[in-house]
Amino acid sequence: MELVINKILNEEDFELYLKTVESFDIINPFYKLLASNIEELLNDKLRYFTLKNDDGEVLVLMPFILRKVPYLEDGQVYYDVISPYGYSGPLFNQDMSRGHLITFWKLVDEWYKANNIISEFVRFSLNHNFQFYSGVLIPTLSNVRGAILDEETQWSNLKQKVRTNYRKGASNELRADIVDGVKPEDVERFYRIYISTMKRVNADTDYFYSLDYFKNIARLSKGKILITFIYKDDTPISTELILISGNTLYSYLGGTLMDFFNLRPNDFLKVEVMKWARKRNFKYYNLGGGRVDFDSLYSYKKSFFPNDEDVIFYTGRKIIDKEVYDKLDKIMNAEVYLEKEEVMEEENDSKISFFPAYRRNAFNR
Repeated sequence: MELVINKILNEEDFELYLKTVESFDIINPFYKLLASNIEELLNDKLRYFTLKNDDGEVLVLMPFILRKVPYLEDGQVYYDVISPYGYSGPLFNQDMSRGHLITFWKLVDEWYKANNIISEFVRFSLNHNFQFYSGVLIPTLSNVRGAILDEETQWSNLKQKVRTNYRKGASNELRADIVDGVKPEDVERFYRIYISTMKRVNADTDYFYSLDYFKNIARLSKGKILITFIYKDDTPISTELILISGNTLYSYLGGTLMDFFNLRPNDFLKVEVMKWARKRNFKYYNLGGGRVDFDSLYSYKKSFFPNDEDVIFYTGRKIIDKEVYDKLDKIMNAEVYLEKEEVMEEENDSKISFFPAYRRNAFNR
């Protein structure tokens, strides 16, 4: 067995990465969006591990971002590893011997120790690809994933307020346009609604993606993408970008124009997506979770699938060098207010405590 560390520095590197990803049986769409954030590509941060057998066949692939820790000690440079945004972790075929995962994590940890990697944070996929993880596995967020059922059963399973809101949308003559051959002009139409929504809700800067980011998603997804628009007359008032993987639709990002909230276009949109999915034999519609478990956003999503069991999103946390980790924590957070320090020390819920701790000061992220 051989562990190879691959860089993605240009289009040719990325095409090789995509070719390797596409050699697997079932591909989560987030693996293909790896280079949609051009900033990470230009800054030489993108890497991916491949575990190869003696015949050179790739058994396991895992993308990651290598980050330099913003602190030097006696000229020593330290790094940490974080998975790209979205569902990630190791990619492998389901018929592969799980013993190879043990080998994979063993070789990864050896590489970390040899290359001054202090910590690792992994966002795993929803298919239990965290098996044999060598760090600490954290059940982080409940994801609402609903089965696509026959129309009558699906309708009766919706919460009453969803049915009421859908009827209101229909009575106001809303209509859905679900685009499955996404063109640049569709992305631009989506982006106008999306970015206005981010401004309205004062979203974190991390969510102010560029138009090029979404155009790259459309290009890299190679047809595994939908954009749903809800129209009032000739005006698009609500939208959702959806990624496709196997028999599952993944709600990714979207938005709604504030002036049309009273028409309930969001509820109308999701029910229309279910109708579209049913006709095309999709089995699941994944709406994701809240900002934290069981908040108002989660409750809203759950109203569409109140009878379905949630899927747990797991993250992995690993400290490779505890001595250096603790030293960095103390030094890099020296200016954090005392009361914030006390909150973090008292916080026993590892689901919400910041990791790695030495980056919890915003200036160090």
